[in-house]
Amino acid sequence: MKPLVVVEGSSRGLAAVRRELEQAGLTVVEGWQGRPGVVSSGVVEDALGAAEALLAAIGGAGVVIDARADRDVTDRLLDDLRRLGAVDHRIGDPELPVLTAEERELLALLAAGTTLGSAAARLHLSRRTADRRLAQARGKLGAATTAEAVVAFSRLR
Repeated sequence: MKPLVVVEGSSRGLAAVRRELEQAGLTVVEGWQGRPGVVSSGVVEDALGAAEALLAAIGGAGVVIDARADRDVTDRLLDDLRRLGAVDHRIGDPELPVLTAEERELLALLAAGTTLGSAAARLHLSRRTADRRLAQARGKLGAATTAEAVVAFSRLR
């Protein structure tokens, strides 16, 4: 099933969609390429851009649309895309993960280059508690590794 995603008013939301699709193994390309097997991504600022995005979807590509056009154009595009399948319409920034103060402290130390063992000692924690705290933070951030969690945490700051 090809993704049909329209994002309004959020560069963070757009980046999140791209990440989700790439993590799912899909190839996301810039520009409106109407070929099966890819997800075309681009900005729609007017009716011409909406038509190009729609043609890519009709051609078999999935689409990730950064909708910046006026309300009428965006609504028409959404209606047309819904004729092709289910549309994931996202408005505004996605909810940010809520990290506890302790998780933020630990991630801040790791982002500064401190090892987990040293961070645990500085925070007066056992290594096992630091591991658990890090695992909880990774889960909240949707990160598979500590490095991914540190990068995601750095972006939140």
